[in-house]
Parts: sequence; structure tokens; C-alpha cells
Amino acid sequence: MRGSAVLFKLFAILAVISLLVACQPAAPATQPPAGGATQPPAGETKPVELTFVTWSYGVETIADNIKKFQERYPNIKVTHKDYSWLEYHDTMVAAFTAGNYPDLLYGSDHWLQEWASAGWIVPIEDYCPNVKEYSKELAPYALEGMTYEGKVYGLSYYADTMDFVYNEALLKQAGFDKAPQTWDDVYTMAKALKEKGLQYPILMAWSQKEGAFPEAWTSMVFSQHEGPNALFDADLNPVFNKEGSAAYQIMEWLVKVYKEGLFNPASLTTAEIDQVKAMQAGQAAFTIFPQYNMAEVNKPGSGQYAGQFKIALMPGKSHSTVGYVRFYAMSPAVVEKGQAYIDAACKFLDYFGGKTDGQYIVVKRWAVENGLGFAQLPLYQDPDVIAAFSKWGDVPTIEQQAKLARAKEGLTTWYGAWDVFARAEIHKAILGQTPIMDALNNMANKWLELKGK
Repeated sequence: MRGSAVLFKLFAILAVISLLVACQPAAPATQPPAGGATQPPAGETKPVELTFVTWSYGVETIADNIKKFQERYPNIKVTHKDYSWLEYHDTMVAAFTAGNYPDLLYGSDHWLQEWASAGWIVPIEDYCPNVKEYSKELAPYALEGMTYEGKVYGLSYYADTMDFVYNEALLKQAGFDKAPQTWDDVYTMAKALKEKGLQYPILMAWSQKEGAFPEAWTSMVFSQHEGPNALFDADLNPVFNKEGSAAYQIMEWLVKVYKEGLFNPASLTTAEIDQVKAMQAGQAAFTIFPQYNMAEVNKPGSGQYAGQFKIALMPGKSHSTVGYVRFYAMSPAVVEKGQAYIDAACKFLDYFGGKTDGQYIVVKRWAVENGLGFAQLPLYQDPDVIAAFSKWGDVPTIEQQAKLARAKEGLTTWYGAWDVFARAEIHKAILGQTPIMDALNNMANKWLELKGK
């Protein structure tokens, strides 16, 4: 009995040892190279890590969009970093020149020539198969603003127009029941409003430091001109400095309304935020600003005139205006990393700027939740977008203005330097310090000087 018990215990111990050995993972046939990562198991794809850089707007929404994207594509990891809009351009240029490329980033129409010509971003239509289909549904100004030398470099994140806005309540008090159709109409209505006691019926945010100043002025010029080449010809030579040009007509109008006290002189030092507050307070009846401000001026409880601000097509012969676009772009770093990264980047671009399951998911979210404008024309028929935009504007008018909008002319690598010079000349002409034609000729000569460098 005692020997049997010992033998039983021995068998039990051997069984336990065998079980423990069976539970251990098998040793690899070969060791991984020193310092290297092990290969993923067969059938699994190595995760792709993408870097994404934006300016600092709606960062919580961006983070949530990234989270949802990663849930859909768990094998793609996105690392996001943001910079202030005021520092964004210079920060990115410094990174590009140092060779520190993010994979994906925000871009803008007014930087496209600079960035594309330097090779800092790549034409995404060459790598992402859906881009050409998306292009068919875009407002023309937005597609133009993302196209360089015939290639599309972006998918629109946000697009907007410069809009002519009026206070309907003030117009009705002065006996007008329709929006102005021409700049002569604006002048006539402004005179009537002044006679009714409104000191300065026209207000602009035309501080020389205000980014929307040249866009508003250019919108006025576009509205008074039929077709392209309102400022420059096909060879980028100035045409605005001709007697009777649309630019000349607009400058004559501006000088007139300034001299007659219809144009608030504070406009030349006013920033956008103060412009919005002044309109809300009923200090002016007419202005031009980016469309996104409509949600603010018509916000319930924001003042006596909340809900009374309306968009009219830009007054003038063509009703055209400036449209601008901000977009998702891809750097050459993605291409250099190979096809897996290109495929992941295209999935990202489809989700954020294109369609997923047939829907513009992220673009629609920005529109509905934040009131951001968009380039994707089918969204004007979306019930959720219509409901959101109808709270502060007339959707058919917004859509029509988008279709009539044009990208700014002359978006070259030297446009920024010329723009700063032009602002001062426009001020001098309005104030009567420089004759209109002299100011326009000064602007033209500066353009040619910069072009020739």
C-alpha cells in the first residue's frame, strides 16, 4: 500500500509538470533582430500612425471626429496637434523647411501656390481615387481654390462667402421692403436712413490689420464685373487700374458715400468683432462680412435686432462675391512611407472631407453644430443642414450666393505682400488723400514690381 501511494504521488507530480509545460508559449524559431520590432502575426496588418496638424478651432470636435474615425478604422492611429491661426502659416513653413512634415494638415487657398510650388503638399487626386468624384459636387470657387496647375490638392474642410448683410427692421422703418440690388440702391437707401436719423448707415471692418478687409473690397469689385479678370488678365497683369473698370467704379462709390457721411469713418480702424457688435446694436444697416457671422448677429437674445439680419446677393451687375476655402491636405511624407500610409491617408480624407457610406459626415457635422459654411453643394438639400442654417439665414439665397462666388484673383506667392500695400492705398483714396486713379496705379505698379522679382 505504501509503495502504491508513493507511485501514485509520483505520477501526479509528473502530470502537473506536463500541464505547466504545455501552457507555456512556444519559443520563436528565430530571435527578432536587435532593436527591431517583432512582426505582427500572420493575417494582421501593422498599425499605421498618421500625424495631423490644424489651427486651434473646434479642437474638442476634432478630437471627437478622430475618435470616431479610429473606431471605424482601428488599425489607423491619428495623432493631432494644433496651433493658433495667427501662428499657423509661419509654424508650418518652418516645419516644412526643416523637413518635419506632418502627414496630414489644414491648408488654405491663399497659401496653395506657395505650398504646392515648393512641394510641401502633394496633389491628392494622384493618390486618392475618390477625389475627382467629390470635385464634381463642389462650388466652383472652392474647387478653384484647391487647384494648382490643374491638380486638386485638397478636400474642403470649410468654405464660405463674403456676404452683403442688411438690417431688415431698419430698412422697413425707412420705407423699404426689398433688399438693394445695386450699389446705387444701397446709396439711395443709405441716404434715406440717414435722413431718418441713422448717423452712419454703412459700416465695414476695414482696419488695415483685418484679414477680411481685402476680401470684402474684392467682393464689391467682383459684383460690379461680369466674368473673370476683374483685377488681373490671364497673364496676371493688372487690369483694375483702367478708367471705368469695376475697381474704379467701386472706388468712386466708396469716396462718394464717405464724403456724404453715409460710410462710418471708423470703418477704417474697425475689426470684425467690433463690426458684429455694432451691427447688433443697430448702429448701421449695411455691411459685408464672412457668412459665419450670421449665426452670431441673429443669435436669440443677442440684441434688439436678433433675427432681423438678412443676406442679400452682393449688390451689383453680376452679384458675384469672394468665396474662400480651407482644406485637408497631404504632405509628401505620406507618399514616402509607402502604400499602406497612402491608403490610410485616403481613408482619413474620405472620412473628414469626403464621403463615408455616401454621406459627408464630418463636413455636415461642422455645418449643423457650428454653422460653418461648406463647398459641397448637395448639403444645401440636406434636411438637417436646412434646419440649422434656417435659424439665421435664407438657405436658397445662401446657396445662390455660393454658386455665384469666385475665388480671389491673383493668389500668387507675392499676393500677401501686395495685399498689405493695397490696403493702405484704398484707405488713402477713400479719405481723399490720393486721387482714385493714382491709388489704383500705385497698386498696379507695386504688383508688377513684386511679380518681376
